[in-house]
Amino acid sequence: MDLREAGRILNRILGWIVNSSAFGAASIVVILMVLVVADIFGRKVLNQPVPMSYEVGAFMLVFIVFMGLAYSQRQRAHIRVEFLTLRMPEKARAVMDLVAFTLGIAIYGAIFYQTFKWSYHSFQIGEYVAGLINIPKWPSQFAVAFGALLISLQFLSDWVNRLAEVVVLFRPPRPSSETLPAPEPTGEPATPD
Repeated sequence: MDLREAGRILNRILGWIVNSSAFGAASIVVILMVLVVADIFGRKVLNQPVPMSYEVGAFMLVFIVFMGLAYSQRQRAHIRVEFLTLRMPEKARAVMDLVAFTLGIAIYGAIFYQTFKWSYHSFQIGEYVAGLINIPKWPSQFAVAFGALLISLQFLSDWVNRLAEVVVLFRPPRPSSETLPAPEPTGEPATPD
């Protein structure tokens, strides 16, 4: 299996997971909108706000942001400063992309590792936010770890695909029949056809 095929397989497998995560984040946005509208209506019209709407909304925002990170990377929608890279030759741009993807893998991999440990500890001790209803902290903390893992895998997929392109870019061109040197004469007279 060559590098391009590995990149396509990784991209296909990851695509379903990333799209499902983004759909989950979009669904939570709809739920958050309903919660905010209900809270505003209750506060202004009924003089009775929805209890714990601020706390629940804050937890929902964590899910929305981290479950959508990998999708935005997959769509190439992350913020990129291309002031210098657009002026670079294609080979230099490809190498810069590999460096950026490598940094993305390392940074989000470290975030995944630390937040997974942190959220697992929170789960073990039963940490929660006190209020009218005690809300456990670990689901939103696991959402950070899950989102960081997903985006680091998306960076890995992008890295493999870009590396396959870099290999093609740096491969020496194959000589075509037009650029091949003419055969040297052997000293024998040419025979007419």
